[in-house]
Amino acid sequence: MSLKTRIVLTLCAAFAILAFVFFAVSHVIANNIVAELERDNLKQNIERALQALEREVEELDKYTEDWAAWDDTYIFVKERNEEYIKKNLVDSTFEVLKINYIVIINTGGEMVYARGYDLEEGEDIPVPREIVFPACQKAGGLKGLVATPEGAVLVAARPVLKSDDTGPARGTMIFGRILNDKHLKELSEITRLPLTLHPPGAVDFRDLQPAGSLENGEPCYARIISPEESAGFTVIKDLQGKTALILQVNSDRRAARVFQSARKAFSLYLALAAVLCCSLALFWLNRAVVSRLAKLTAAVTSTGYQFPLSSGFPVLGGRDELAFLSAEIGKMLDRLEEYRREISDKEKKYRAVVENAAEAVVVVQDGVVKFANRAAAVHTGYTAEEIVSRHFLDFIHPEDREAVWEHYRELLENKGVLYAYPFRVIARDGSIKWAETNSVVVEWEGQPAILHFLTDITPRRILEEELQRLMAEKSLILDSLTELVVFIDRDMQIIWANRAAGQSVGRSPGDLFGAKCHEIWHGRSDPCQGCPVVQAMETGQVCTGEVASPDGRFWSITASPVKDEKRNVIGAVEATLDITERRSYEEQLKYLSLHDPLTGLYNRAFFQEELRRLSVSREYPITILVADLDGLKLVNDTLGHARGDEMLKACADVLRNSLRCSDILARIGGDEFAALLPGTDEKTGEDIVYRIHSRIDDYNKEHPELPLHVSTGFATCRSGDESLEDTFKKADDLMYRHKLVYRASARNQIVSALLAALKEKDYLTAGHAERLKEMCLKMGEKLGLSPRQMADLALLAQVHDLGKVAVPDSILFKKGPLTEEE
Repeated sequence: MSLKTRIVLTLCAAFAILAFVFFAVSHVIANNIVAELERDNLKQNIERALQALEREVEELDKYTEDWAAWDDTYIFVKERNEEYIKKNLVDSTFEVLKINYIVIINTGGEMVYARGYDLEEGEDIPVPREIVFPACQKAGGLKGLVATPEGAVLVAARPVLKSDDTGPARGTMIFGRILNDKHLKELSEITRLPLTLHPPGAVDFRDLQPAGSLENGEPCYARIISPEESAGFTVIKDLQGKTALILQVNSDRRAARVFQSARKAFSLYLALAAVLCCSLALFWLNRAVVSRLAKLTAAVTSTGYQFPLSSGFPVLGGRDELAFLSAEIGKMLDRLEEYRREISDKEKKYRAVVENAAEAVVVVQDGVVKFANRAAAVHTGYTAEEIVSRHFLDFIHPEDREAVWEHYRELLENKGVLYAYPFRVIARDGSIKWAETNSVVVEWEGQPAILHFLTDITPRRILEEELQRLMAEKSLILDSLTELVVFIDRDMQIIWANRAAGQSVGRSPGDLFGAKCHEIWHGRSDPCQGCPVVQAMETGQVCTGEVASPDGRFWSITASPVKDEKRNVIGAVEATLDITERRSYEEQLKYLSLHDPLTGLYNRAFFQEELRRLSVSREYPITILVADLDGLKLVNDTLGHARGDEMLKACADVLRNSLRCSDILARIGGDEFAALLPGTDEKTGEDIVYRIHSRIDDYNKEHPELPLHVSTGFATCRSGDESLEDTFKKADDLMYRHKLVYRASARNQIVSALLAALKEKDYLTAGHAERLKEMCLKMGEKLGLSPRQMADLALLAQVHDLGKVAVPDSILFKKGPLTEEE
């Protein structure tokens, strides 16, 4: 499309847009003005119609006032003489006054006279009560509209007075005029307006547009009936303030027609002006721009590829933009000629640099080598001509070809730069060399290609392999250690870790790189308190210590600082050993050294140490309690040591539950217990002993098969002047006295319990011991034994099978022969 055609289309489009915008805006503005004018006109017409109706009401009110203030009427209300009716209230009176109803009411509300008359038919009609009721409500008279079933009625009511307007009033006189179609037509002729009255509800005001308010405060509404006519609506209320009628006043839309005519004329003028302006603009553009621009285009085209580029280029005359453009094009061609020469010189320089570079420079496009410099030929042993036009994978070691091809594809897809990619190259003589490429995607002859800068890294690779071998040996040694060996820098980050370090947290050693030791092993955001690694970095000395981790493990740490050639500490080597099991054994040994393993109470050594400690304390008075479990040896001998151990545990539980948390309870012998009660006087000691025996009684009630019998003694040391050792001996003596007093009773109770257990156990030979006792006593009598020997013999008969209590039922009641073990 030519420039001239574009200009014509642009001007037409511009004028069309301007015309559209103008008409749209003018249409909105004019419509608003016309609508406002029509609303004002409708309101004025409605006001004229209401004023005409008001004049009718005023006229009716005037008639009513004249008749009500007449002496004859005043007399009639009182005397009700028929002469007044015959002379005054005749048909002609209704026709002259143009009224349809005359009603007279006295002050008592009684109807004195009432008559309705149809002016068109000339006959009487009934008087609606709706015109009488409002008049009775207001003694001073009223006027207005009343809605009746027969239609709207104009009503005026006046009090009946004397001719000089004196009273008192004898009643009310009411005139009524039916507002029918004939009367409405007369009002239309008077106002020269088309008037229509609608009953209430005949018009839906929601479909109308508000047109403001009238002088009486009532709102009015508007509706466009046709392009030539519009209508205004308002409500006419009756004397009770209710809607009686809806008045419709039609008006001519003269302003809208005038606006339509004016818009058509203006549109014609605007179109003629647009055609004229477009023609003038095209003539000027063709003369001042298009023709000169065509000349300039022809000159640029004729320049072509001749050198120098700026030779023979014309410069247009004038001082406008085209003249300035032609001058600038001439200057631009001069600069392009200079750039061409500079590019030619730089190309020679860059080719010299590339050809003489120590690095091999290779361009690969679609997998084929497009360019190779002299260094590439030297590194591979091929000539540059032999390298170009061959697939680049032909020079790659077979084991590296797949990875190199993937690298090549990734470069083309991402169009980014991938640095330092190593691979092996096969030289012409069959030797293998290591090369490292830095590659970038470039454009070569209009298509994407990859520019490679290749460096021979064979010597470096040999050193790296030797270094890796040494590192592998070092790692093999360190990985064989059970200790966790970690190298940590100044920021507490892990640089290297052996296999044991990774296994301790379920990760590989490489995954620990960059993590912080206190986060990995201890779950802390800061180093542990007293961390040997931190101390080694701060002091530059080897530091050791033990640290506990949140999972309950204990670690023994040895940290050795690592220094650079300037003796600055750059990190530390941490050797860590899990000593959780050793600490557990130590804690267990410590516990066993201070506690009785059977009862869990403190042992005699701890008791003696506490005795020495309290002797120099300020916790006096101190009470020492000593208790001894009676009958333990008898239970061990008859029921076995397992049952004896159960009795010891039960006794320890009773004593522990009877004492306070601050009291020190220990097992100081096989069946002996002792307790240190700091801050306890004699009275409190007696209460504690009472509580112990009370709990023992409760236990025996629950366990009658093997009751507990405990002998107790206590003594109180009131101050440091007395010896706690002496107090302990005193308490021990008191315990033995108690034991001697109740020894036989306790033994008898235990034996009785054992015999009862035996009776329950040996149910197959029930009564055997009693029968044997009787037989032994008879035998003793025949032998002439003494009473003491007879008592011993009877006791022996009773307890001779006591050992069966400790024998398991599987052995005791086995039907077959017993084994050697049984």
